[in-house]
Amino acid sequence: MKSRYEELKEKLYRLGDLSLGSIQKRMLTCGDPDCKCARGEKHGPYYYFTYTDPETSEPAQISLQESEVRELRKRIENYRDFKEDLKELLDLEVELRKG
Repeated sequence: MKSRYEELKEKLYRLGDLSLGSIQKRMLTCGDPDCKCARGEKHGPYYYFTYTDPETSEPAQISLQESEVRELRKRIENYRDFKEDLKELLDLEVELRKG
């Protein structure tokens, strides 16, 4: 148990950059009745980073360039891994204190 605890601590230090949120991929219509999108061939894809604004606690979004998606997706994955590993680490700490 103690070795798993140390392993998790080490892993948490090496995770890298973190981001809390998600990436949305959307195909859009422009509203022009003569456009191809009016016939079902939508524009896009367009990517958005969605998150909760820390000041207002309201949902917010930022448009992304396609070139930003891969790195941001990795940061979000790192955050999810961090949360899971941190919970396990804290549970192990309690078990270790119990003896």
